Amino acid sequence: MNTVSMPMRLLRLNGQPVQTACATLAELLRAQGYDVSHAMACAVNRQFVPRADWAQRALQPGDEIEVVSPVVGG
Repeated sequence: MNTVSMPMRLLRLNGQPVQTACATLAELLRAQGYDVSHAMACAVNRQFVPRADWAQRALQPGDEIEVVSPVVGG
């Protein structure tokens, strides 16, 4: 059986270091337990990434990802 090793990337997610083999923002969000069906906004290296682009937004070592969910109430 031929196993292909996925490259690991060291990222920062909401300020915390994360080591992952995820290649895209959408993969990372799912792997980290985010429910992508709920409202949230994401930025990579301080650049907003539209939801429609999450599946195509490739991750690079050292990327800084911020995920923000709206808070309801008052």
